[in-house]
Amino acid sequence: LEIKGAAGVRPHHLRGLIAFGQEYKTKRSIAVSLDPQPRKVNGIEILPWKIFLDQLWAGRIIHGAA
Repeated sequence: LEIKGAAGVRPHHLRGLIAFGQEYKTKRSIAVSLDPQPRKVNGIEILPWKIFLDQLWAGRIIHGAA
């Protein structure tokens, strides 16, 4: 999970998250941003902050959290 203050996340913004995912073989990589629409870049989910929070509170980001 990485938080970006950008409204247009580009591949170069995701270098650290990509490297982390390669090193630790994460199941899911998410960049939370000011982007207007969810999308995927290089296998990383780009989620607008509101959609991320809605999914987090609904238990779809961290499974089994109470």
